[in-house]
Amino acid sequence: MKKLLFFNAFLLFVGFNLNSQERVYKFPSVKYVSLIKDLNNYYLYANGGFHADWYVGYNNAWIVNLGTVSTSGYSKAYIGVKLGRAKNKTYPQSDDTSPVEGKILASISQTPVFPSYSYVVTENSEIPMEPIEGESIKRVDSSKWFWTEIPLSRISQDKENYVAVWAQSQDFVSSSKAPIIAAGYLDDGVENVWINHSIKGSLPSKESALEMAISGIKPAIVLKLISDNDYKVVIKNFSYEKVKDLYVLNWNVIGTDVVKSWIEISYDRLEWKKFGNYIYSSPYFISFTPSELPKDIFYLRACGSDIFENIGCSNPIGMNLIN
Repeated sequence: MKKLLFFNAFLLFVGFNLNSQERVYKFPSVKYVSLIKDLNNYYLYANGGFHADWYVGYNNAWIVNLGTVSTSGYSKAYIGVKLGRAKNKTYPQSDDTSPVEGKILASISQTPVFPSYSYVVTENSEIPMEPIEGESIKRVDSSKWFWTEIPLSRISQDKENYVAVWAQSQDFVSSSKAPIIAAGYLDDGVENVWINHSIKGSLPSKESALEMAISGIKPAIVLKLISDNDYKVVIKNFSYEKVKDLYVLNWNVIGTDVVKSWIEISYDRLEWKKFGNYIYSSPYFISFTPSELPKDIFYLRACGSDIFENIGCSNPIGMNLIN
């Protein structure tokens, strides 16, 4: 009898804990809204080879209609664009290998007449660089997804959602200066992609932005919806070593579906700013010359994020480079 009572109590205890964990811990999936369901099929143009003049420009906006989108059960929303092949300032020469300055913008509307507000998707300096034959260029890589958060209320559940992507920089007027947007094949027989080659740094706010329909190929413009979750990103073993005239930083990132990592700088440990470019895969190393670091007392920390846009940061390291 005592054994039976003990066994029943044990079952109640285990059941209570299992139910408690289900209520407390949340590990949902991410919802992507895309014209092409398999996001890995956006492999055209932005990774190298023939680019078909699919640049994101000051005079070149890409617009997709993603239809109605249910946002029930989600708390955050993001516009995502897959980009690559950013150009250096003297492309196709290598006299100046720094990237052309500029921003990629996006907007969302329930009609093809877009309001005046826009969201910065990324700086051109963060987009992987276009290689130059016979030259060594830093940050040459395959195309990457870039995300910008938008208010969840901007997405309609009963009206169509048009998303537009274009560039702010006046230098981005051709594929020899501007980054390239990734694309994928899909001949669905639906008119849901357009290009506007008449803009000048902004979309028309009083008339339709739809200019020329594109069929058979879809640009990599998507929405990402995220629920409240308990995923965490943890940074461990952040340290640096001075190797001759180079400060070499190294750290580990622990999490589920880690996307990228980066360094931040602060002078008071209250306000932090990203310092250097993103790193998209391990091992996580970055180095700075003394001329790239401030001649001051400052703090550095390593941060990382996952596909749920959760961010984790390390404890800061103090540095004093005052001569």
